[in-house]
Amino acid sequence: MKSVHLLHAGRYAYRKLTGQWKTFHWRILHGNEPAPDGLPYPPPHLCFPVAANYDPVHFFSTGKTGAAAILNILRKNGRKIDDFERILDFGCGCGRIARHWQNLEGLKIYGTDINPKLIEWSRKSLTFGQFSTNGLESALEYADNSFDFVYAVAVFGHFREELQKHWMNELRRVLKPGGFLLITIKGRDRIGELNEEEAARFRSGRLVVIEPEWSGANYCLAYHPDSYFRNVLAGDMEILYYEPSGSPDTAQDVYLLR
Repeated sequence: MKSVHLLHAGRYAYRKLTGQWKTFHWRILHGNEPAPDGLPYPPPHLCFPVAANYDPVHFFSTGKTGAAAILNILRKNGRKIDDFERILDFGCGCGRIARHWQNLEGLKIYGTDINPKLIEWSRKSLTFGQFSTNGLESALEYADNSFDFVYAVAVFGHFREELQKHWMNELRRVLKPGGFLLITIKGRDRIGELNEEEAARFRSGRLVVIEPEWSGANYCLAYHPDSYFRNVLAGDMEILYYEPSGSPDTAQDVYLLR
């Protein structure tokens, strides 16, 4: 066990030093160059925890793709994003997707994340939205029935099982009656990332969680069979839409629930 913790400590130190260097290098080359949407790019060391890539241009591009996918899924289900009044980006990071809603008039944008550094950047740079932190196992700061639409893109893939259930209940709590919840997960098309024992567990319909002690961080990886998501996490929510690998920015399965 001690060797495992040392391995993670080494990974963290390496990632931190790499991020600091790439951020320094980016600022020398690009200074305060804005992104195509006129908003600032996050520095590379903040891009990595969100997009697993230090490149701010890649960060912006995948966020744009993710936002377009959300619009397309809503459209397939007879909805437009400006039908809503209040939207919550759960696990928003530094606004990879949320930044693409800045021009939607009359729509209130909220974001929450476990990482205070990402939220601090979002508050300073994405002033059209309201951003807050949440604990790993806490309740959200929002009242019951607060949002018409909540989405969690590439978030549930980093929680141990009991946290998956906790956060599903919490997101249902803050949804208005009849509200919509969009979630992406690592599903059947990601089974090649598992070893034989893990893959067998997945095929039997059971959740697979790798390194659950690192829940909330990228080291924890959760893989969801469709049957597990439907029967355990979705519960009595209506599944309006399901598409394997339907989230092109993350290569994850996508569900739209009500």
